[in-house]
Amino acid sequence: MSQEFPNSQDEVRQNISNISMGDSNVVTFNQTQIIQITLEEIKRRQFRETSPYKGLKKFEPEDKDIFFGRDQFLTGLVNELEQTSLILLLGASGSGKSSVVRAGLIPWLLQKRGSQLVHFTFTPDADPFESFYASLLSKYRQSEAQIAREVKVDTLTQVVTRLKQPESYWFILIDQFEELFTTTQPQKCAQFIASLVNLSKTKQPNVKIIATMRADFLDRLSPYPQLVKATQKHRPLIAEMQADELRLAIEQPAAHHGVVFEAGLVGEIIKDIQGQAGYLPLLQYTLNLLWETEVNSDGIQQDRILKASTYRQLGGVRGALQQRVDFVYESLTKQEKLAAQSIFLKLVDIGKDSESGTEWRPVRRRALMFEFNNELERTVLMKLINENLLVSNSQLIPQESTVEITHETLLTSWTNLNIWIQENRQAIALRNRLNDDVAHWQVKKADDELWAGSKLEQILELRKDLTFNQILGGFSPTANQFIDASVGLRDRLQRRRIIIAIAFAIGGISFGLQQWYFGQEQQRFKQTNDAVFLGTDTTKILNSLPDFLKEADSLRNEGNIERSLPYYRQVRAVTVKLLRNFKENPQEKLKIQKLSDESEESLAQVIRAKLFKNLENDLKNGHYDEALKKTYDILMPDKIGSGADLNNNQRLDSQDEADIIPCQTLIEISNQWLKYTKNSCDWYGLDYYEAPSCIQLNNETLTVAIFESPYDYANNRINFCYQKFKLPLPGK
Repeated sequence: MSQEFPNSQDEVRQNISNISMGDSNVVTFNQTQIIQITLEEIKRRQFRETSPYKGLKKFEPEDKDIFFGRDQFLTGLVNELEQTSLILLLGASGSGKSSVVRAGLIPWLLQKRGSQLVHFTFTPDADPFESFYASLLSKYRQSEAQIAREVKVDTLTQVVTRLKQPESYWFILIDQFEELFTTTQPQKCAQFIASLVNLSKTKQPNVKIIATMRADFLDRLSPYPQLVKATQKHRPLIAEMQADELRLAIEQPAAHHGVVFEAGLVGEIIKDIQGQAGYLPLLQYTLNLLWETEVNSDGIQQDRILKASTYRQLGGVRGALQQRVDFVYESLTKQEKLAAQSIFLKLVDIGKDSESGTEWRPVRRRALMFEFNNELERTVLMKLINENLLVSNSQLIPQESTVEITHETLLTSWTNLNIWIQENRQAIALRNRLNDDVAHWQVKKADDELWAGSKLEQILELRKDLTFNQILGGFSPTANQFIDASVGLRDRLQRRRIIIAIAFAIGGISFGLQQWYFGQEQQRFKQTNDAVFLGTDTTKILNSLPDFLKEADSLRNEGNIERSLPYYRQVRAVTVKLLRNFKENPQEKLKIQKLSDESEESLAQVIRAKLFKNLENDLKNGHYDEALKKTYDILMPDKIGSGADLNNNQRLDSQDEADIIPCQTLIEISNQWLKYTKNSCDWYGLDYYEAPSCIQLNNETLTVAIFESPYDYANNRINFCYQKFKLPLPGK
């Protein structure tokens, strides 16, 4: 059989090259040096069964001995690094940007700088400050690295100033820089870029930064002119490898392990990958599969040859990955296949132009482990990870672990996935946009981060879609919480518009509620009121009152006690008015009475929770003037307590106003005053007006001290409340 290396002597590339730098240090790369070597000499090298090819995995610094073909580009990159502190390394997906830094430049820096080199590598992810902090933990304690978590313009500069030793040389690799524009929160993206530029401007000695970014994201820099300026002359573009470079990348790793290629095979492989975008991951995958197949057949240990027939059976560079993924997928059960489809589509994102249907592109998406929320999905997920189709950065806290497709080349090279993406791209884009906002919302769960309008309606329709739930796996529990919270906010806002509109339609009920609402949404109310609620009749008011209570309860449960008060007061005011004038269906009157009782009890509970503690403190400390003022506030003003003074003239002008006051509140006030005045001060003394033993109120009753003359409406309410609860009249 003929071989790639003939039995006579031939030119072979060896991985040693010397490059002189400005400081006269010597650099060693895996660069071509033509020497004479025989086939037998290669075969006499120690055979290493482990594959020298990376498959779809990244090259790392420890792979320097099997990284070939980029020596010329590395020479230029080293020269670039000598001239600047910040480089933006550009290239297409699958062009080897990351590998050339990890397996080429970092090993060179280690050789040149030795123990002085301190290097960090991270991807921006959702929070680049947090990612940088995590990378620092390999060298520093948490307390030392903590400063990196601060989202400030000078954060990176402060990290270097505080942690870097004068004699050390720092190299920072920010891999997949495009994640700043696809994954990172916009505010943190802007802050991190500002911090990066700030560090580069300070010209810290022996601090070098390289960020690798897909070239098709270059236009995303336009909103950041300072970064554009800082990298203007330092954006090297990594191009496709030339044929002689590809030959090195193919031949030399095998030769390093004592193996050669069958004659003509390397040329066939190079021909197969010509004109194919992002071919390097496919090339590495195919060579790795070729190696493993030959090793499993046991023949390679005898003849030390990688054969063309095996390469062709695998489908070549263009078909090997497709065949392998198809084989893995077809080995799954029917239910596992659905789970696999859902998993892959959760790990795909869509370019920003997806809604227009033009110029969209699929990209990888890094997902948190919690997004895979059922046992079947997790089982299939582990199978795909074990097959090296997915990769996970397992963390001590499982929920913080992430998972992603091993390489973007899968998005276009696997036909099934490509079809799934085509069919579901709009749903994928909408779901992922939601997931990003869910992640932000989880931090503070603020209402202003929830969805509304057409976005919310789209997501609600998607949640009901059978195909979306079966194929894309539906929404995660956390996403559903976000959607439910958005629906709740939407419904509350709708109820609020109804409530305030009805308040105006009735007229004269609660100026406080009107003022409160005007402070919130003046224009929106006006539109709603004008369009719908002018001329609201009693039936519509009655049907809407349960929404008043529901809204009040919702706000109260959220801890917004102060905002719930206007709603309880509004229901109380409306039902009091209706009960006094309602002469229609007795069943409806019972309904009104029930709503009135519910609002009265809730209003009393809220007042007790919010206002009585301060009243009790003043009474306990003998501050009776202050206690009297707080008692008045509990009962009268529209903005504070029960809001009996509907027309804001500091007195009760009607029985409707007096009856708004909850009976429980009147009785609780009585109990508090009696407790702290040794049973001297109450609503009633000798009569409603005089209380000789109440020296704290100048011998007056609470009734006189709180209410203005005439007192009849207040007296009637006090009598009714005590009779209702079968209590003796206060003071008697």
